[in-house]
Amino acid sequence: MPEFRFIHCSDLHLDTPFAGLAKARPELKEKLRHATFQAFQNIIDLALREQVDAVIVAGDVYDAEDKSLQAQLKFRNALKKLAEAGIPAFVAHGNHDPLASRSASLQYPENVTVFPGDRVERYEVVREGKPTAHIYGISFPKRQVTENLALLFDKKHASGFAVGVLHTNVDGNSSHENYAPCRLKQLVGKGMDYWALGHVHAHQVLREHDPAVVYSGNSQARSFKEQGRKGCCLVTLRDQTPPQVRFVATDVVRYLSQDMDISHCSSLDGVLRTVQSKSEEISSRMDGRDALIRFKFTGRSMLHAELRKGGTLDDLQEDIQGQFEARSPGVWVDLALDTRGLYDIESRRQGNDFVADIISLYDEVENGALQDDIKTVLKPLFEEWPGGRYLDDLTPEELLRLVHEAKELTLDQLMEDD
Repeated sequence: MPEFRFIHCSDLHLDTPFAGLAKARPELKEKLRHATFQAFQNIIDLALREQVDAVIVAGDVYDAEDKSLQAQLKFRNALKKLAEAGIPAFVAHGNHDPLASRSASLQYPENVTVFPGDRVERYEVVREGKPTAHIYGISFPKRQVTENLALLFDKKHASGFAVGVLHTNVDGNSSHENYAPCRLKQLVGKGMDYWALGHVHAHQVLREHDPAVVYSGNSQARSFKEQGRKGCCLVTLRDQTPPQVRFVATDVVRYLSQDMDISHCSSLDGVLRTVQSKSEEISSRMDGRDALIRFKFTGRSMLHAELRKGGTLDDLQEDIQGQFEARSPGVWVDLALDTRGLYDIESRRQGNDFVADIISLYDEVENGALQDDIKTVLKPLFEEWPGGRYLDDLTPEELLRLVHEAKELTLDQLMEDD
């Protein structure tokens, strides 16, 4: 029975700078930056091990238009290994690395095909002298592509499998920029057997067959917003059979965020023991990967005031990290604070003092009063501050959340002074 086996990957984001936590820890930054390259090398190793017929990269090879020479060399060298094994590679460029971005004067091996940016092009995959599949694809010519590129696809062959390669936002996924937007039903009507999609960083199977429409997700997580396993898809197409899509993890470092109720802890030693124990447990479930774990302390705690003192969290974090020094696989811990004091709001609400008045005022706002007044106070921030154009209007839910957080912070200060 004829079959076509290939790897579908996307959003490699080679050379990601890793700001934030990694910026504060140079040794972690270097580990994370190397992780994007190693994740792609894991994809190459998988292709060689499985002896696939092709490797498809559905956009965002690099993290930025100003990509480093090191990143370009490593990508090309990895593709050379495919060439030596006779495996063709098909590469689309996305919004992070459009064709118009600056590139070094390097030549890819002959097995590599880069899709053009002005049209959908079709390329044939030949095995044992016979056409096995036809790969259709297009790249982003520039960063901001708002046209529906899916409409440009048109199947033009009768025999062999058809695979479409597109960097796109299907049905308006709100977690990603709406570049090259299209509808699922538009992809379904183009005659493809499989759509290899990029842009969305979570692995998603939007449709299982006739045709299969799949986001491979990115190959390596880059922040705490991208938790869980990351990798690529090993796909097998056969006649008269639904596509077989197997997700294969390729990531090197995994992120995980978790709330930790420390209301039971009576000392900082108790907090340290809890964090270390939970970190060990999480690490054991990471399939041998390095773990980057963010714990947010929650609950009403007698340690609240002590934890809020400047430098306390940093010192705790440094001590915990020392427990995992030279550990393999590595464990990296980040701490955040969202605890509250032990005061009883209900009893203070019934009082006849300033604190009771403050609680009553916040209660009014949380019940819907004064919200227009708050928006009026915030109006200059959105209209006069130069950075205001980057801010979205607050939804009623967001405003209530901010009011609740403000109430807790206010009461923390008042109770501490009290």
